[in-house]
Amino acid sequence: MTTKTPPIVSGGYPVVGHALEMMKDRESLFKRGFREHGDLFSIKLGPRYAVVITGADYNKQFYMQTDKELNMQDGYQFLKASFGEVLFTASKELYTNQRPLLQEIFRRERMAGYIQAMNIEVQNWLDSLGESGEVDISAAMLKLTQFVAGRAFIGPHFEQELGEVFWQQYDAISNALDPVLPPNLPLPKFRRRDRARIKIREVFSQLVQKRRENPSEYEDLITILLNYPMKDGEFLSDEMIMNLFMGLLFAGHETTAGQAAWTITLLLQHPEYLKLVQQEINEKLPFGSEIDGRKIAEFNHIAWAIDETTRLRPSADVQLRTVEEPIRLGEYEIPVGWQLIANAANSHTLPEVFTDPAVYDPLRFSPERKEGKNPFAIVGFGGGMHKCTGMNFAKNEMTVITSLLFQQFDLELLSEDIRVIQGNGANHPSPVWVRYTKKDSKS
Repeated sequence: MTTKTPPIVSGGYPVVGHALEMMKDRESLFKRGFREHGDLFSIKLGPRYAVVITGADYNKQFYMQTDKELNMQDGYQFLKASFGEVLFTASKELYTNQRPLLQEIFRRERMAGYIQAMNIEVQNWLDSLGESGEVDISAAMLKLTQFVAGRAFIGPHFEQELGEVFWQQYDAISNALDPVLPPNLPLPKFRRRDRARIKIREVFSQLVQKRRENPSEYEDLITILLNYPMKDGEFLSDEMIMNLFMGLLFAGHETTAGQAAWTITLLLQHPEYLKLVQQEINEKLPFGSEIDGRKIAEFNHIAWAIDETTRLRPSADVQLRTVEEPIRLGEYEIPVGWQLIANAANSHTLPEVFTDPAVYDPLRFSPERKEGKNPFAIVGFGGGMHKCTGMNFAKNEMTVITSLLFQQFDLELLSEDIRVIQGNGANHPSPVWVRYTKKDSKS
């Protein structure tokens, strides 16, 4: 068996290798590596090496070998320090043990309630805009998706129950995310993170206690987690309930905010396709009507726009694994301790998979064309058993936001140079300023 490792991409510096470019502009780094070496190439990240993979076949291996030759948790230690040992930051055993809880939280029967929460919060936001004005969609989506998550998971009184302190402390935790620096260094941002976790723990202790004392009065995420056991029959501790809520809030709020903002932005940048979306909204969602699960299923053009946004502007554009046992990729053998990186930049723009891959074209997902039908061709929501459990929640939320916004307002895009801002947790667009005018309800 060969012991060769994939060729290393050009560039890099002594000691740090490609780490600086990885932090600053990883998409350009990955594109250069693909031009030089194709589907498999190596990069050096400080003392460690990583292999960047491209294409459905290698993506499939990446996800199918997770929890076997590949470890999912090692690459996300910076998230573990912020949100605790939960979801993909947990050990293999704990992740498997927690997974039935995630399936319970996002099962189909609960989605109607979540969609109702989405309707309420999106409409509250739209009502707050007034008749006309200007708004930064990128910033607005960050706030709106917070409120949607709060109402969906905590209930209609989430603002009073969580309080302003919660969101301030949550921001301190989110701002401390750092995939490069060791998460336990005595830095001010890490100290703020740890203080914030203590304050949030105090808030959650009160919420959990209220639900224990009055179980019949609540039907929310905390109630589910108090009453639904893990795979081994044990119930979550108060600390684990807080961690799971924080993890879900991060996964569902920051990534969805970026995707929602990009969905609206790309539609405004492509008015011809927006006409198809607007026609669909006019036909299926008359002014003043709410959207439910049945109507969501009828919005083909919006669904394809969301899928195209996931392809071109994924919030989670890289996913990480650590090699625990030597793994064979093509003609190469990847040693223990190396990282694997599944990257959207190359996989989502392969010309043999997507026609004119740099072009925004949601109709590529229509039944007549069916591009990217391999389930591992697009990895913005993961793949296999590690596909994001909350994917349908996120897509439904983006559909509600898009449909109600264009149902009630005419929008004009003001910003010109809109760029991808690479976050430490999720990507999002730079400020997206639009001018809006409320439509006449009789028109």
